[in-house]
Amino acid sequence: MKQPLVGANALKQAFPQMPVGEEFQGFFDSSATKGDRFAVLVIRIDDFDRTLKQLGEDITSGVVVRLARIIDGLSKTRSIEWGRLDQKRFACFCPDTDEEASVQLAKEIQRRLALVGEETVSVGVAVHPFWPFEKMTILDNAQKALDHAVFFGPNTVTPFDAVSLNISADKLYQYGDIDGAIEEFRRALAVDLQNVNVRNSLGVCYGVQGKLDLAIDAFETAIRLDPEDVMATYNLGLAHFKQGDGQKALSLFLKAHSLDGDNPEVAYQIAVCYREKDQTEAALEYLAKAAQNTRKGGHIFQALGECYLEKEMLKEAAKAYEKAIRHNPTDPKSLSDLGHLYGALGENMEIAIVLCRESTRIDPNNGLYRYRLGKLYLQSKDYENALEQLKMAAELGEDCSDLIREIVNRERK
Repeated sequence: MKQPLVGANALKQAFPQMPVGEEFQGFFDSSATKGDRFAVLVIRIDDFDRTLKQLGEDITSGVVVRLARIIDGLSKTRSIEWGRLDQKRFACFCPDTDEEASVQLAKEIQRRLALVGEETVSVGVAVHPFWPFEKMTILDNAQKALDHAVFFGPNTVTPFDAVSLNISADKLYQYGDIDGAIEEFRRALAVDLQNVNVRNSLGVCYGVQGKLDLAIDAFETAIRLDPEDVMATYNLGLAHFKQGDGQKALSLFLKAHSLDGDNPEVAYQIAVCYREKDQTEAALEYLAKAAQNTRKGGHIFQALGECYLEKEMLKEAAKAYEKAIRHNPTDPKSLSDLGHLYGALGENMEIAIVLCRESTRIDPNNGLYRYRLGKLYLQSKDYENALEQLKMAAELGEDCSDLIREIVNRERK
């Protein structure tokens, strides 16, 4: 059963005609259809959940009622129709009101609330006309503006703009709705054609969808608007890398590095390009830079370990893999590589077995991981477990025949 809103009974007694939830949505739909010029304010009580938890329902209900009385009081002298959207939010529909006047109204609500208590509200504002949006989208736009207000902290007033749409699109992207994010980014460009961040984000979405030509076009446009934008330059490099043009990608990554020498992902991608060209020394140089600046770079330390392995610098490789595992303790490749290295160095054999055993638990169908674990058991003279793992590795395609034969012959003696 749905719980009643905090303060619902008190509001019902004080304002029996106040529309709530879907009732306000219906009121808005009807009013917007008739209006040629209007504003919508969505007002959220800041820190509502904390107030409810710390001070209880009675005090929080008082806050809700105070805010409602302030809005109602203003509606006596202004053209305002208002209601409650949900637990934390009220909304105002203001006919014949432009953005400047609606912002001033929002600030007046904040000012009056400050006179009677310590609570604050944040307000999102949207107006019609606002090209290219239809009337019926304005309430939704005001709510997006309110989401935008979060970035400025409590007690803020935020008009709807391209950044509001960018934030909305980012949320859709995080939820996995790439198509929805693309549409929202396109709407943001309709509002602000010169917005570099929107262009870059749109390109990222196209890249996720594998539409690399569209992604490249978006990134190139962003760079034309701002030649020193690091992320657009870096993302353009990634798009070319995915298309197989490593040389073009490398030149873009190097340019991005010249713009921001402390970005670990840029340095990492430079190293990836150099490794593809078999230039291990150059790759090591940039991986070392990336490692110095990363806070969550398991993949960076893994690549560093691989480069050290290529140069047969086993102790350095082991140290790199140790850091890779600290950053990502469930990565089976780093676990297996480090266990294999410990075995090659003849050090920490018990830990080596634990690491390789964990890699096979995480990825049980990887023949190489089974092979390495089997070799460690053999190295530790645990022939029964060694034979078991090597047979499983052989079933998964690894050539273990010599080692299996060695163990079988040993057991026959």
